Amino acid sequence: MPTLTWAKTTAAPRFSPPPLLPLALLAACGDTGDGPDAGARGTLDGPDVIVNAETEEVFAVGSAMGDDWDTFGDLRSVHFDARANLHIFDSQADHILVVGPDGSLIRTVGGQGEGPGEFGAVLDVIVARDGSYTVMGFGQTDLLDPRGEFVRRVTMDPMTTGMVMADLALPDGRLVTDRIMRFGDDHEQPGEEGRAIHIFPLDGTDPELLYTAWELPEEEEHETTFSGSVMRMAAGRAFEPRLDYDLLADGRLALIDSVGYRVKLIGPDGSVTGTIERPIAPLPVDGAIMEAERERYRERTEALLESGTRNDVRIEREGAEERTFAAEVPVLYGLKVDWEDRIWVARRGPTGQDDGPTDIVTPGGDYVGTLPPDGLRTPAAFGPGGLMAYIESDEMDVPTVRVVRLVALEPAG
Repeated sequence: MPTLTWAKTTAAPRFSPPPLLPLALLAACGDTGDGPDAGARGTLDGPDVIVNAETEEVFAVGSAMGDDWDTFGDLRSVHFDARANLHIFDSQADHILVVGPDGSLIRTVGGQGEGPGEFGAVLDVIVARDGSYTVMGFGQTDLLDPRGEFVRRVTMDPMTTGMVMADLALPDGRLVTDRIMRFGDDHEQPGEEGRAIHIFPLDGTDPELLYTAWELPEEEEHETTFSGSVMRMAAGRAFEPRLDYDLLADGRLALIDSVGYRVKLIGPDGSVTGTIERPIAPLPVDGAIMEAERERYRERTEALLESGTRNDVRIEREGAEERTFAAEVPVLYGLKVDWEDRIWVARRGPTGQDDGPTDIVTPGGDYVGTLPPDGLRTPAAFGPGGLMAYIESDEMDVPTVRVVRLVALEPAG
């Protein structure tokens, strides 16, 4: 029985990046620093300037009644198009619901089946600003036009090409991915260590390496494997630097991959065209942080087991005691670009959890301000005109999608 592996292609980039051109010249590089009180207020090298978000509710959809169109099963992703329509992908129903700016249903795209325009075992969906779709499944990717009509299918051999898992596409339709899943044991390619980000065309040509992101040196540990009907999940190492990226209007990627506070701007040729940094030092991992992470791991494992299995797959996961730890808690854990081209940079909290403040900066290195930990959070999707969509559950654990509009960001006090 073949083993499922995550392909890790680590060949060096085709283009030699030029020296870094910092967009914010700082006394510290971002991995270390003099603390949050260094520098001038209102700048990237100064303390946090807290801003409060003024929002207005637009609509919410999600019903507990089984005969309503907005009775959701498994909400995998949401996307806005340029007309402010919201596209909701429900992987349990294998369809996309297109919801208008007033919260009413416009149409349903897809549905369970194997024919053109029908979905089956879909991994994820990407919706372009014009409303066209890239629907990624096991061994195939379907392209649909803005009306939801089938255009063509791209097949992928899971033993060679692999199954591409992406949540970002360039305006010309090419996918941006750091996750290619293949069946087999001999798919690792020699080269520099790191996490490879590829541009994946959908015309049958080979993927092109865009950039190799940084990662901590590997440690000897059991890997997650999938054999037969059993997925064996290793406990893994906590506080690995998160790799996250999003697309800017000029075609560059805004990317995080560091322990310190560093946002890289990656050009279309794979070069680092600039960095955005703040002198905020990572937290050393101590006993209290380790125990807090072990407890979060236990809660995640319990939730995973309670959610059941899909496709008759049994999940076995190592216990929290097998979890290992990096020496420091990375400063950042998430990044997303809104329709105004502002970068929302999410910071970790004091115990290493994903619950810290959120900085808002521009690609030019301007600092807009910081949302407090208990303030507005980065949404699942940004839309035009300040629209933001959140995937939530109500008090009855009913899946819902809530849409708000960001009206203003005002300095606190």
